Amino acid sequence: MRLSELKTGESATVVKVLGYGGFRRRIMEMGFVRGQEVTVLLDAPLKDPIEYHIMGYDISLRRKEAEMIVVMTREEAAKISETEASTLIDGEDIMVEALRSSHNHITVGLVGNPNAGKTSLFNTLCGRSEHVGNYSGVTVDAKRGELRYKGYTIEITDLPGTYALSAYSPEEVYVRRHIIDHTPDIIVNTVVASNLERNLYLTTELIDISPKMVIALNMYDELERSGAKFDHEALGRMIGVPIVPVVATSGRGIEELLDRLIAVYENRDQSVRHIHIGYG
Repeated sequence: MRLSELKTGESATVVKVLGYGGFRRRIMEMGFVRGQEVTVLLDAPLKDPIEYHIMGYDISLRRKEAEMIVVMTREEAAKISETEASTLIDGEDIMVEALRSSHNHITVGLVGNPNAGKTSLFNTLCGRSEHVGNYSGVTVDAKRGELRYKGYTIEITDLPGTYALSAYSPEEVYVRRHIIDHTPDIIVNTVVASNLERNLYLTTELIDISPKMVIALNMYDELERSGAKFDHEALGRMIGVPIVPVVATSGRGIEELLDRLIAVYENRDQSVRHIHIGYG
């Protein structure tokens, strides 16, 4: 549930802060970090602001800010523990167990240009057979699937193909709103290996939003057959985003992609850094 849903006097534990960049950093600096208990002191009559107590301090947030903080009550934690067949009975231990369980769930947004092989990658990852075509806008709505890998449940949303995030077309609006409102843990940006110049414009816009991201360099076999050479590791270090060559239709590189995705999620990938993109 979201922090904004709690009533005066109710308490919950912070699971994660949604959003990116300066907003997320500011909220976390106030003390809203994973595992901290927060209590609602006063829910204002006009709904703004709301006063909270966390880490020994009283802090006021606007309702829209509180909506970006995911929390878990002890009642929710107990239900999760029952689902996981936990034998823990102490309230605090149940909360710890529930937080650990939630940490093993990764949400992924699959983003890329039309015809970048994004839906093929989704099908390979999730074991599904969605319609794939060679025309713009084949993915007209988001599809969701999940897989289990190395102890993680990875929930993947295949978003509509888009060339940009400038919010002009319906696809651009949909993708941008999903990234901002749902805040996937990881963005997997599907890029065509043989058409980097066109595909990387969207990549730079994603970098500006500052999510955790991995680039799936798709159709890598076509690049190899052309005889071209490409140092994807060097480019990844330059832009601060790990790049993994894949061939979605055959499954080549899928395990490495998932391994890098988990490493980025766990903050273990040393190639990850935020850079500023200059367009002028």
